[in-house]
Amino acid sequence: MAGNMLYIPYSILLVVGVIVFAVVIQLKKGKRHTRYFLMVSLPVLVIFLFYFWNSTFNNYVKSYLFPSRAFECEYIEELKNLALPLPERMVFKGKEDACSPFYLAYVSADDFKAFYQEQLSRMERQGEIKNFAYVEREDQYGAEHNGYIAELPTGSKIEIFMRSENNLGIMSIDYER
Repeated sequence: MAGNMLYIPYSILLVVGVIVFAVVIQLKKGKRHTRYFLMVSLPVLVIFLFYFWNSTFNNYVKSYLFPSRAFECEYIEELKNLALPLPERMVFKGKEDACSPFYLAYVSADDFKAFYQEQLSRMERQGEIKNFAYVEREDQYGAEHNGYIAELPTGSKIEIFMRSENNLGIMSIDYER
């Protein structure tokens, strides 16, 4: 299923574009050039359509080409000047017009733990956070969540947790006053 409604017109325009180019090449250059054009353009078209319509492939490609680098929230006053770094290959899955911090994480639980141990230690030394602690907990459905709770200088807390399965995780960042 499409992750974005604009993928529908994108898909239609791609298919129409390939057809138009094939017809133009057929009329101007002949069958031989058309065959070469289709040999190159059809696999590219299939990859683009697969990107548009397969959410797993879409997320996988985004994790390499367009990863999220930091969690920033402009809607909570206390978090406006705080940029929380994210591990490599994080794909934002929340709402863009609010502080909706849900990410697909293509990192292992050990890499997640090591990354935030280092980043939160650095932030603590720089005075951006007061302290932090590593926590493991289970939710009401029995799924295990591993992460950190960091206390801001004002006493508010940020919870950074990840639930992982098969080297793919869901990461959430929650703010508590």
